[in-house]
Amino acid sequence: MRTNDILAHQNTNILPGISENQIVKIDKPIHGIYRRIAIIENLHIPRDGTHMEIFLEEHEKDKNELFLSTHGLKKKKYIYLNAGGSVPYKQWDIHKFILLCIYIIEKTHLSIVLGGGPEDRFRANDICKKLDSERVISTTHCSLKENCILISNSKLLVSSDSGPMHIGYALKVPTIALFWSENSQGQKRNILNGHEFCGPLDIDKSLYRIIAGSFIENKDLKELSSPDVLKTITVEEVWNKIIELLQ
Repeated sequence: MRTNDILAHQNTNILPGISENQIVKIDKPIHGIYRRIAIIENLHIPRDGTHMEIFLEEHEKDKNELFLSTHGLKKKKYIYLNAGGSVPYKQWDIHKFILLCIYIIEKTHLSIVLGGGPEDRFRANDICKKLDSERVISTTHCSLKENCILISNSKLLVSSDSGPMHIGYALKVPTIALFWSENSQGQKRNILNGHEFCGPLDIDKSLYRIIAGSFIENKDLKELSSPDVLKTITVEEVWNKIIELLQ
């Protein structure tokens, strides 16, 4: 779809250069997908459902098969871990990723692909060095489209950033999404960015698991006003969800 119009559902203070008449006003909290549908309908384009799709070209798939064989990987024989995040506070603790990788290596025959953007290469490289395993590779140097294909060929995806999470849903790859209620910097999440309004929508239950909680260690939950919300997301909890989706 091509259009000369630029429309948004965010406020003008979030998007510099966007005027008020370019904002599609939404008066109540609704899922992010419905917000984007409202923009499309504003262009007089009828909705055709809530499921997103990503279309991959054959020559890109062929290139990916060469990449997989070069690194000793096979389709559906690896888990894609999004080791980074678009901003630091969306990043699950690197030591927990390392422990999760150890679980996968010791308890399955699956390999591990550590994905993310170029800015995540140091995190991914640190994990690779710590594990020192031929079954773990980093793909943070790959393009977004290349990582989409890697996700499409994975057995399942684990992500603490909603961007890769929605890529997984669009490609119908079983996806475990980590939603922070309190991030690695102690910041509380805006409810509109939580799993209720930013998570899976009309997705088959067999394709997703949601884990919500704190990205920092809360030593004394008794002192917290909402210990159920601010519980720490543990490695064991993520591993158990992996087992559920692998069965």
